[in-house]
Amino acid sequence: MLSFLSLAKNSKLAKSITSLALGKFDGLHLGHQALFKELDEKGAILCIEQEEGVLLPKKYRSFYVEYPIFHIDLEIVRNKNDKEFVDFLTSVLPNLKRIVVGYDFRFGKDRFYYPFDLSQYFKGEVVVVKEVFYKKLSVHSGLIKELLLNGNVKQASKLLGRFYGIRGEIIKGQGLGKRKLHATINLQNDGFLLPQEGVYAGFIQLGEHNMESKQCPAVIFLGNRLSTDKSFSIEGHLLGVKVEVKEKEAGFYFVKKIRNNRKFKDLESLKEQIYYDISEAYRILKVERSG
Repeated sequence: MLSFLSLAKNSKLAKSITSLALGKFDGLHLGHQALFKELDEKGAILCIEQEEGVLLPKKYRSFYVEYPIFHIDLEIVRNKNDKEFVDFLTSVLPNLKRIVVGYDFRFGKDRFYYPFDLSQYFKGEVVVVKEVFYKKLSVHSGLIKELLLNGNVKQASKLLGRFYGIRGEIIKGQGLGKRKLHATINLQNDGFLLPQEGVYAGFIQLGEHNMESKQCPAVIFLGNRLSTDKSFSIEGHLLGVKVEVKEKEAGFYFVKKIRNNRKFKDLESLKEQIYYDISEAYRILKVERSG
């Protein structure tokens, strides 16, 4: 994802953009997708960044949209009034004819300005997309984050329009799983908001992000390893698949929580619980056991 300011150095691309969707776009959920539908064929997306621990870090967002996607730090536009903000956008995009925002879009110092303030100075069309609901639930990033932090990844995924996932580098674990329990793939989180600690049924995609790459069913654990070294870890066990992992990165996708994280009195008790977790994952994911 490119910086919006870089467009000033690419006049050909800047002049080609005629519509722009504005927002934080943290997650690219169903509500955000509704905005993108209002863009024309020469549209683009501008993400206004302001925090870490996001649903979808900016480096991964281009995989989920068909339009060019750019980012800008909130501090650059935070204190601009309505005229200054519109002038800024049109100075970078001289042929801009349509601005698309959500019903709750605010901008300027103390979020003083509303979507209708854009129309005061923008000569083109301002499209305000109405609130999007999923089964009476208002779709917004705050609710999705709350669901994830409470372990309800199933409902969060409904609002996202896809399974919630995190990505990062594959790292070396403590080695205990392979020796005494079940072999796991250990992940270093790359800036994603983490769901509540616990054990989940889900999928693992090995290698660089690719929408068409195979996703293998898995049991995923994240949290402090209370029964062993107490260290925090994110690790996944592939179901019915034995592979020599050569990839440098992976994606973990959460389908449903199986249980909370807890401490076991010994490794044998932990191993017995893991067998149950694996059985539950097979059931939830509707995957047949091989062999």
